Amino acid sequence: MEQFYMGFVRAISKELKEKGVVNLPHLGQFALVKVKDKLGWAGKVQQIIKGKYVLKFYPNELWNKYMTTKREDITGYEAGLDPREKVLNIEIE
Repeated sequence: MEQFYMGFVRAISKELKEKGVVNLPHLGQFALVKVKDKLGWAGKVQQIIKGKYVLKFYPNELWNKYMTTKREDITGYEAGLDPREKVLNIEIE
């Protein structure tokens, strides 16, 4: 199994180096995108920090829609709740 994933990563890396974009059917695209130069601090001196390439994932519309519908049920307060509250549907003090 490990060899499969390592081969998959190698194939994607090779494609990114050659073309800069990898299309994964039904999921989306990986792309190397250059971040623009920005002003930043280097110690006490302000300098322009050169942009670098970052790996971004652009999901297909169907995949994006699926993930957003999954997230609609999450309120963000789950970690602060007692797990029994969700199961019993009552507030425990």
